[in-house]
Amino acid sequence: MKKKMTLFGLAAPIFLDMLLRTLTLVINTYMVSQASVYLVGAMAAGNQIFNLFITIFNFLGLGCSIVVAQSLGAKNMNLALRAIHISLSFNAFLGLAATALIFFFTRSALALLNVPESVMEDSYAYLHYMSLALFIGGLAVVVAAIIRVRNLASTIAMVSAVVNIIVIAGNAYALGLLGGQNYGLKGVAISSIVAQSVGLAMMIWVMIAKANIHVHVGLFFKFTWEILGKILKVGLPSAGENLLWLGQYMVAFSFVAMLGAASLAVQAIYFQISMFIFLASSSIAMANEVIVGHLVGASRFNEAFARTLKSLKIGIGITWFVLAVFFLTREQIMTALNLTEDIKAIMRPLFTLSLVLESGRGFNIIMVSALRAAGDARFPFIAGAVFMWCVSLPVGYFLGIVMGYGIVGVWAGFCCDEWLRGIANTWRWYSGKWKSKKLV
Repeated sequence: MKKKMTLFGLAAPIFLDMLLRTLTLVINTYMVSQASVYLVGAMAAGNQIFNLFITIFNFLGLGCSIVVAQSLGAKNMNLALRAIHISLSFNAFLGLAATALIFFFTRSALALLNVPESVMEDSYAYLHYMSLALFIGGLAVVVAAIIRVRNLASTIAMVSAVVNIIVIAGNAYALGLLGGQNYGLKGVAISSIVAQSVGLAMMIWVMIAKANIHVHVGLFFKFTWEILGKILKVGLPSAGENLLWLGQYMVAFSFVAMLGAASLAVQAIYFQISMFIFLASSSIAMANEVIVGHLVGASRFNEAFARTLKSLKIGIGITWFVLAVFFLTREQIMTALNLTEDIKAIMRPLFTLSLVLESGRGFNIIMVSALRAAGDARFPFIAGAVFMWCVSLPVGYFLGIVMGYGIVGVWAGFCCDEWLRGIANTWRWYSGKWKSKKLV
């Protein structure tokens, strides 16, 4: 790679890409809310299932990116190329399997989330069609990871911009905002499928033409268990941790569903607001992950240690600034989203709670990513199992349902989890045990 790899050089386009992807969700939410705010909850229920499978796909993309980054650091181009082909073929298979599963069992999946009958049919229509995008998503996460680790993150941001334009235009047509027929959430799903298909095609072109990844058809069918084992060594526990987090959120989602449709809508809307808040720390974490992967591959452990601590300070500082902006403009944000007064009253306390929650989340995200980049993915998985399921959910249920604090109590459980995991993962980084987990 000719371009020098720097934290901000990587973080800036990663942030822009994540911002645009988050905007896609917000655009969907806003445009759907113009039809009915309760349809937002119906769409969110379908998105929970969809995101569950995308998280599963991400584990191979993440494992691939770490193996490739360490291989590049160790100057082992053959290993990098083999890992890329194995990841693409394996995720393609998983995507096809997931599409078939959700397409034929859509209603059963939604029933597991306690989706209210009042929005079940809309949720079904949305998820049934969105299941067709799972194959596309499975390939996209690996291709994006490959492009990012080749220091071409800016091209992914450009692709995201194109996807957003297609989503806006497609939703406007599908929801009848241009004066035609309103196709509801089914139309929104089809719009998303078209946009994601175009985005995947563009990224494949970038991978081949710009990242100089030579595609060899034979390698897609030539599995090497040693290489797959390296990918899964990081990928499986990372996927497990992400699944634990998503599973935690889905259970919490069912807690909130017990509180009624208004709280369900707040859960869906505020979760997207919180995604904006931790975008900056997430982009810093992902950029640091790529750099640490290269440094660990080259056995430059002291540089990797110092780099991560510097990235942590930068990430937390930026998170505090973003938190202040969102807290001071909370009323304007809720008004812009066209929320009713009863929904505003439920949502307002979450802005205050986020001052604590998102500080801990940013802290945790950066340290987890550094450990993964070093190949030490098992420890964050264990910490996640303990704190998400043995602390977050019991605390959230007790405060939110038993004590009657509602959605604020449920989110207080999230707060406990993020801070405790952040402290545990930082302790692991200082212990230096991650240095023995190198993959190549």
